[in-house]
Amino acid sequence: MIQQQSIDALKNQLDILEVISHYIEVKKMGSSYKACCPFHQEKTPSFVVNANKGFYHCFGCGVSGDSIKFVMEYEKLSYIEAIEKLAQFYNVHLEYAQKTQNNDSYKIMDFMNHYYQTMLNSEVESYLKERGITMETKTRFELGYAPQNHEIMAYLQRNMVNLQDALNLGILGEDIENGVKRYYARLVQRLIFPIRSAQNKIIGFGGRTLANRHAKYINSPQTKLFNKSQILYGYPQAKESIYRLEEVIITEGYLDTLMLHQAGFTNAVATLGTALTKEHLPLLAKGNPKIILAFDGDKAGMQAAFKAAMLLSIANKQGGVVLFDGGLDPADMVKNGAIEELKSLFDAPIPLIDYVLESILKRYDLQNAVQKDSCLKESLEYLHQLSPVIQEEYKIWLARRLALPVHLIQVTKQQAYNKSTIKNVPQPTQESFYGLVEKIIIKSVLENMELLEFVLDYLEPKMFHTQREAYEKLLKNELEDSLLIGILLDERIKPQDKEHLKQQIIMVLYQHYDQKRKELLHDNGLSLREKSFLLRKYQKYLEDLKKGDLLLYESTSVI
Repeated sequence: MIQQQSIDALKNQLDILEVISHYIEVKKMGSSYKACCPFHQEKTPSFVVNANKGFYHCFGCGVSGDSIKFVMEYEKLSYIEAIEKLAQFYNVHLEYAQKTQNNDSYKIMDFMNHYYQTMLNSEVESYLKERGITMETKTRFELGYAPQNHEIMAYLQRNMVNLQDALNLGILGEDIENGVKRYYARLVQRLIFPIRSAQNKIIGFGGRTLANRHAKYINSPQTKLFNKSQILYGYPQAKESIYRLEEVIITEGYLDTLMLHQAGFTNAVATLGTALTKEHLPLLAKGNPKIILAFDGDKAGMQAAFKAAMLLSIANKQGGVVLFDGGLDPADMVKNGAIEELKSLFDAPIPLIDYVLESILKRYDLQNAVQKDSCLKESLEYLHQLSPVIQEEYKIWLARRLALPVHLIQVTKQQAYNKSTIKNVPQPTQESFYGLVEKIIIKSVLENMELLEFVLDYLEPKMFHTQREAYEKLLKNELEDSLLIGILLDERIKPQDKEHLKQQIIMVLYQHYDQKRKELLHDNGLSLREKSFLLRKYQKYLEDLKKGDLLLYESTSVI
């Protein structure tokens, strides 16, 4: 078990915005941050994060909680697993009540990183020199070398590294030989590129073969530390420049990134042998940089650029695409001294939307009417995922490129959209009005718990109509319940001080006793005398409330 003081120390360091932004893209809206909820499908953001209060809430599906709850739900982890994950994220040491096999994964990764660096030999140094990599770049990116399998295994055993832990971290693999399980090193005879997380922790390794093996590049497998779909190689080294320049260059490989840094383009990063995915967007959202895709000009590179440009443009990112022709890549251009040419390319990339549309157009024979029609449909299908303003901007562009009348380019009409939206919005009802009043009372108490005693003097749970369950949760001090978090994070609900809260209480009381008066008129279980007495009593309560008098009323059960 993890000691409670360790958990408390971790909670003190948790930044809910930082935690959630590690998984999904969050945008600032007013005093809060919003996103499309990761727990249900939606197009309009209803997932709200309040950094000051440390909670999130989705007004669409109702999920809510704190940083720990989010990690538990998003990664399907237990409470303890989520605590350990966040402790790694924030580099917080956890104390355990009972000392168990609590191996420090990061220590093993650092241990291997140091080992790989010590194994650099003349052959590797010669290769680095041939590729134009300087000593400074080699040191900055901690390049190393993985020797043969027997050397690595002997080193691990000699230093008493737990082989099962090394297997779990992707350093080793395993197979069965003659019914016996055998460990082996995954990376052998390869140039090693340590892969660091955005928090600058080593989470995996990439390896380039120097022995003509079938796979030129391989990475660590997926582990509890390493998810290549969320990581960009070189991000810790590039982070400062990305924030300062408000621009990031994304390449396809390790060496491209290294060489660009060496040439002064210190905002370069690389995908890890995978396409750019939605999971990369939260990392790319940090600092909201312009995104330059610097891919090879071959068929595979162009296809990867097309998919990435579509993903980024639909996510409303700014940026463009740079393709390298003639079989060259950024590393080659740096080695050849074409620094100014690179700068010119990065300064004038093909805009993301232009690149996507041009790529679509190239796939069709525009002299053929049927193919032109298919091209138009595919182009509009893409454009309709963008904002109405951008659609209007590209309407004329597309009409000109397809040699078609502008009226045939049917884009989404903002005005029509607004009308249909307004038409479907329900008008305020008396129930929704009093529901808001009840929420104001609850939020006021949540913001200032000293008001609870004041509210309790006048309001019982049965007096709440739409928010009775939430009020009962408040009285039970279940403050992390999703109902209460939803009210707490709803910016439309404005908490009141004690004096103004009095008016909200009066409205709830008035609704309650007015409803009781109406119910009494149809109550046939009372005598005429009893009914008359109660009606006069309710009427007196209502008159007092109309005057603004907030009095303690006796329970009708004793009347």
